[in-house]
Amino acid sequence: MSEYTADFALVGEGVTDHVVLKNILRGYLKGQPREPAFTVRQPDRDATAEREWQQFGNWENVFRYLREGHHRNALQFNHYLVVQVDTDCSDHPNFGVSRRVEDKLLEVSVFVEQVVNRIRREIGEDDCEEYGNRLLFAVCVDSLECWLLPLWADQKAKQAKTKGCLQTLNQGLNRQNQPQISSSKKGVQPYEDASRGYRNRKELLKSGPRNPSLGIFLDSLDAQSIRLEVAE
Repeated sequence: MSEYTADFALVGEGVTDHVVLKNILRGYLKGQPREPAFTVRQPDRDATAEREWQQFGNWENVFRYLREGHHRNALQFNHYLVVQVDTDCSDHPNFGVSRRVEDKLLEVSVFVEQVVNRIRREIGEDDCEEYGNRLLFAVCVDSLECWLLPLWADQKAKQAKTKGCLQTLNQGLNRQNQPQISSSKKGVQPYEDASRGYRNRKELLKSGPRNPSLGIFLDSLDAQSIRLEVAE
């Protein structure tokens, strides 16, 4: 596994996001010499009392994690750092990226680029240059639930949604007699079950790009030519 402890360090808004990212990366890297290895960095259930905030997930704590430079430690032990955020709160002053400019909705690709630039500001210009393509950005427009729609929504227009995704996802789950996902109490297992289809590489590459921001993330993985070598 080269000189690193694991392949991917995950920094995201919550544990349910980690579950989905793992399944996407497992599917994307299917057929490699070995399975990808992960470490979860934010939120971190094992955080000390001095770092209690790291035990909780939201976009503000993702930004704080990066702003305080904890990504440097993660990249000492992991080849790649995956930073995940939802954009449903992007209009918040502390986030500061609006999807509307002069009352026009930005194209998803343009919006994602602006959010990535916002995240890079927290990382810092010098670190972005030093770590380069070891930084991967999973920007979910509008939420991670949107990334699951290609597996469950019955129409392509619904699979490409960027608003109201949890409701549409639950409609699809209900139609296939699967447990729905609660909006107030999000458990890990429902997200594990709902994203398991992405472990199939063929399904991921066929269906995933139907949701535009997931497609952008998959394109970013293509650009890295990731190869998981077997340790000698």
